[in-house]
Amino acid sequence: MNDKVKVTGIIDYIFCLVLSLAIVAAPNYIKDGECDFSFSYLATVLIVFFSLGTVNYFARRLIVRNISGPLWKSEFNCLFRTWNKVLNSKYNLWLFFIIILFFWLPIIIALYPGTLINDTWGQLAQFIQYFYKGKHFGAFSNHHPIFDTLIMGTIITPFGEKINNWQLGFFVYSFIQELLTVFSFALTVYYAYKYLKVKSGYVLTLLLFYALCPIFPISAQTISKDALFSWIYVIFIVLFIEALRTQGRVFSSFKYDVLLGLSVILCIITKSVGIYIVTFSLIAVCLFIPRYRRYSFATLACSLLIALGLLTGVKRTLNVAPSGKQEMFSLPFQQTARYFKYHPKDVTKAEFNSINALLDGENIGGVYNPTNADPVKGYTDRGNLKQYKNYLISWGKEGARHPRTYVAAFNAMVSGWFSFEEYAPLMSMDWHSQLNPKLMPTSASIRHGYFRRSSQVVITTFDNLYKIPILQLLLSYGLYAAILPMFIVATFLRKWGLKEVKVYWLSIIPLCLSIVLGCWLAPVSILFEGRRYLYPIVYTLPLMISLCLSVYQIKYDSHK
Repeated sequence: MNDKVKVTGIIDYIFCLVLSLAIVAAPNYIKDGECDFSFSYLATVLIVFFSLGTVNYFARRLIVRNISGPLWKSEFNCLFRTWNKVLNSKYNLWLFFIIILFFWLPIIIALYPGTLINDTWGQLAQFIQYFYKGKHFGAFSNHHPIFDTLIMGTIITPFGEKINNWQLGFFVYSFIQELLTVFSFALTVYYAYKYLKVKSGYVLTLLLFYALCPIFPISAQTISKDALFSWIYVIFIVLFIEALRTQGRVFSSFKYDVLLGLSVILCIITKSVGIYIVTFSLIAVCLFIPRYRRYSFATLACSLLIALGLLTGVKRTLNVAPSGKQEMFSLPFQQTARYFKYHPKDVTKAEFNSINALLDGENIGGVYNPTNADPVKGYTDRGNLKQYKNYLISWGKEGARHPRTYVAAFNAMVSGWFSFEEYAPLMSMDWHSQLNPKLMPTSASIRHGYFRRSSQVVITTFDNLYKIPILQLLLSYGLYAAILPMFIVATFLRKWGLKEVKVYWLSIIPLCLSIVLGCWLAPVSILFEGRRYLYPIVYTLPLMISLCLSVYQIKYDSHK
């Protein structure tokens, strides 16, 4: 038994070492596009490794120590009794909802009417052109999920077109989204207490984290496809974990199947990578929980058919133009651009011709930005399938010739997710290049009067919080995109095979897919609007940590 504990404990320190290597390298890639693996780099890695290892050691023992009893001292008995009344109320879900919303309201009001990302201006322009300007061919593009465009346009544009108050439309949409997000978080807290049986002190911590951490309300007020998808994704993860907790038994409930199927459909139609995340996650359930396989497979199959049928039908009806294939090639295009920049003499004529068919072969080395793929890949598709096939052949040859260049390009692209750069969700609408003044007034992007001042207060306050060392980690990219996910993955690998924790390790599948597909393959990380790619992960991490606590608790209770 002791040998097993030692072996599983090594997993934590392996992850700490990997994180240390990435965290120390990240600022160098962000600043210079490369990292010099010198003695000073290794010395810094050792310091960070020691720090992470120490925190990991004490954090795990603190969890085990406190899991057996209340976290409260006697002088807090009054507060503890009040909290217990909230927990045991038959309306506890709605009390959680009210508490979170109460703390969010000042930020929601201060950031009136909400914050539109640049892509959303383009989506609204497409909606206006089709439904109000009669442009029924070429108005919509699948570069943005069509259902996101329809939902946003249906709610927002009537306010602008009918009563000439675009900002009121923004606020109505934003507030509806915020209410739905608050509900998904309240559901998470409710689920952690009632079903995961997490101790009351941790439930209170979870609730206060959702209520007080400014990242959540600021993210929820952004009018973006990612914010729309993310609250749905939270509900999917709750239902997914319930399938693991019951080892598939819940699939025999028609009500559960309907709810799960609905969340799957919504995840697929509101996010391009949603289909991969939910499909592979549920396929894993089908494979590793065979007892109720026919129910789980039927739910997945029906959901996929409905979602794909809806997408196909709507795209055909609205003549939606397909999105460009270049969107899936951000990483290889970056590797090619870096190759052209540092090894221009090693590019053969045949390779140049195949690459030039898709990219600007003459200039890609010059416009190469290590952490931003957009200058290289552009926004339009430039080639056919045969040309992409020829490109991949050249890409493979060049990678074999200079693999370190490709590794460096990858490291630079993902470096933002391992950095301690400030993770501040969007609060400014200054970047609105897709706003068409012929369709919407430019004034719609400007906060006026009181709200111009109040929004600036929120922005400045957030920046000031980040400057406080003790809070810097809490408001950084690395915590949510690397450190906490690694802790969660390591926890389930440590508990692999333990009968008491059932098949909870399957929960890391959607988490890892969200990071790899949603963040690592994205065209940017910390630049511009890259922060929105992290929304689904940030939203669901508290639930995943609750599941980790539940695992520790199960193990403790089984050995009492």
